[in-house]
Amino acid sequence: MIIQASLQHAGVLHELGAETFYKAHQDSAPAHELATYMKKAYNLDAIKKELANPVNIYHIIEHEATAAGFSKMALTMNHPAIALERVSKMDQIYLLDSFHGLKLGAKLLRHNIDYSKSRGQNGMWLVVWVGNTTAISFYEKFGFRIVVTDQFHLTDTHLSPCYIMLLEYANNNVQ
Repeated sequence: MIIQASLQHAGVLHELGAETFYKAHQDSAPAHELATYMKKAYNLDAIKKELANPVNIYHIIEHEATAAGFSKMALTMNHPAIALERVSKMDQIYLLDSFHGLKLGAKLLRHNIDYSKSRGQNGMWLVVWVGNTTAISFYEKFGFRIVVTDQFHLTDTHLSPCYIMLLEYANNNVQ
């Protein structure tokens, strides 16, 4: 089951976000840099603020009544390296390790693509750490392509190399 998250889900997103972000990025930066970022981005007050912002659209995927992962996206978030207008940004999509292999990540991504399409968007872009080859391969299976290399500002003292990837809806076969 996939539900759109609200303020009442802040605690769940706080727990999911901290664990899944760390697992996905533990090799992308020194431990103290990750801790600094996570303290800022994944504390309960920060999550509540994110949920209160109507631009942010969070979804939680459940498996057997347990929260397995989540996504965060925003509509019409253009990027300077992307000429396409009216594109959504997939800001976060994470799944707990214990739920990998159940195709829940694919289900959640398809849900977000369908949500975006139904709101008149022409595509979706995202940022992925260059070292996360599993995620890059996952996105490529859906038709995302690397547009440009960029830097993710993890903290004031650490930049992580990343790719901007784009899925154009007119040119894909996502079912």
